Amino acid sequence: TNVALDFHLSRGDVERAFAEADRVFEHAFRTQPVMHTPLEPHVSLADATGDRVTIHTATQTPSFVRIEIARLLGWPENRVRVKTAFLGGGFGAKTYVKLEALATALSLIVRRPVKLALTMEEQFFTITKHASTFRIKSAVTKEGRITARRCEVVYNGGAYADIGPRVAQKSGFTAAGPYDIANVAIDSCEVYTNRPPAGALRGFGVPQLVWAYESHTDLIARALAIDPVEFRRTNLLRDGRPQATGTILRDAATAAVLERVAARLGWGRPFARGDGLLRRGRGVAIGLKAGISPTTSIASIAIAADGSCTLYCSTVDMGQGSMTAMAQIAAETLGIEAEAVRIVQPDTDVTPYDMGTLGSRSTFHMGHAVRQAALDARARLAALAAEVGAPPGANLPIAELFRRKYGMQAGTIIGSGSFLPSYVPPDPKTGLTPDATPFWMVGGAGAEVEIDTETGRVRVLRLITVADAGTPVNPRIVETQLTGAAIMQLGFTLFEEMEFTEGQLRNPSFADYKIPGMRDLPDTIEGEIVAAAQTSGPYGAKGVGETGSFAVSPAIANAIDDAVGVRLAELPITAEAVYRALRRAAGQPLAEA
Repeated sequence: TNVALDFHLSRGDVERAFAEADRVFEHAFRTQPVMHTPLEPHVSLADATGDRVTIHTATQTPSFVRIEIARLLGWPENRVRVKTAFLGGGFGAKTYVKLEALATALSLIVRRPVKLALTMEEQFFTITKHASTFRIKSAVTKEGRITARRCEVVYNGGAYADIGPRVAQKSGFTAAGPYDIANVAIDSCEVYTNRPPAGALRGFGVPQLVWAYESHTDLIARALAIDPVEFRRTNLLRDGRPQATGTILRDAATAAVLERVAARLGWGRPFARGDGLLRRGRGVAIGLKAGISPTTSIASIAIAADGSCTLYCSTVDMGQGSMTAMAQIAAETLGIEAEAVRIVQPDTDVTPYDMGTLGSRSTFHMGHAVRQAALDARARLAALAAEVGAPPGANLPIAELFRRKYGMQAGTIIGSGSFLPSYVPPDPKTGLTPDATPFWMVGGAGAEVEIDTETGRVRVLRLITVADAGTPVNPRIVETQLTGAAIMQLGFTLFEEMEFTEGQLRNPSFADYKIPGMRDLPDTIEGEIVAAAQTSGPYGAKGVGETGSFAVSPAIANAIDDAVGVRLAELPITAEAVYRALRRAAGQPLAEA
């Protein structure tokens, strides 16, 4: 069939709950295909002039590329070397193999180094974000308690699977949202279509889900004449309660995120709603994502005879600040300054295995591996101190310990660490598991918008993002991550769409495909990290790179509904779409183009 993966989850008795419900609400929502648009294109250089191949490539997954190229050639891994420097943006586009196999094959043919770099237009045909259709149905009591939810999600995967099956399963099981619902049925699938292939894009399928279930949530609240924030409070999933999979929610600050969004937005207080042609409204939304599991990270640390420290890990820095975070974790563990830690860029001949820089996994997974490597090095330093007769607690300089051991500036101490979180695969029949993820991400958004009722133009006046990042390793970097994710999702909400006519893409360039510019940004963008801790994380931290993207789209749609009383169920929310909705609401629908 054209189904790449079909995931099913069933918990409780959904049909009985619907039969006994006071009210049943059912809606359908859609998202469009969009592009990652990293300003650095996909680029790979392969040199197979000797008895092995060295690949310099813009990838988020150097270890995976090495394994896959070796498999394709039938070679041992030690004949394949993959090197990655700083990436000029990735956002999920540069996961798995893209150009590396082709560059390697060409180099093997001509026996010279071969470099391939895509044009921006070619990137549009290489990898995209999944378009989606989400049908959601909820059973609700007259007091506003959700008793059952059925979710049917179809991800449009395009011509090839790429990482899409993981998107359909790993994100699909959160389709019921951050709510405590006893009876849940979820069907999530990815299908092949005659479109450019789709893969991971900042949120891994979750923003498509949150767009639907948070728009649906507002519609229910308004139909029951319940304040949307209060309705969410009533139904929110909190720590100690089972998520749809049966996994108990731990260290997920759902309530704190919701309350801070409401407080920052001034929810419940009067505000200027505008008059005449310009109308204003406010909206909130909150989303939940599970960290990917099972995945492995390994790190090593070398302490030289002069006391300097070098960290080896294959996490790729593509602007998210991972090198800073890893240096801080290593330094904290070793008791040295972060500036004293040098990090070696990913090089599979030198840096140990890492599954990949994706899914907001690096701070948690690689952070653990780095901490374990630093603890191992610290223990070896303590053993060296005892060996050379340093008095307990003397705290001799590291260089002095090496000098006493070797009689000169010589020697190296190597510490290594690895991390593999616990995981129980979902039951094939029910989709249930007691251990679906090592950590949960929670992101909320609030928006205040102004609508020109004469043209349908949407102007976002304020955009607020609030996240649970555990205990952030570097708060300033986390706040910047939240802002960046929110702006990116703002583009997907209001402007961006890959437009097809009779199967042909019409706008594969920045001339026609519009990402947000400076004039498109809200007057005010605010980000906040709630006070929280991930007890299982390195120094209480967890990933946050995607979190700011979750709830932006439904927050804006909910604000539009609050302002002018029209509901948009499909992205992007263009001025034309709003204007048509206003005309329909007034009983004066426009003819379709």
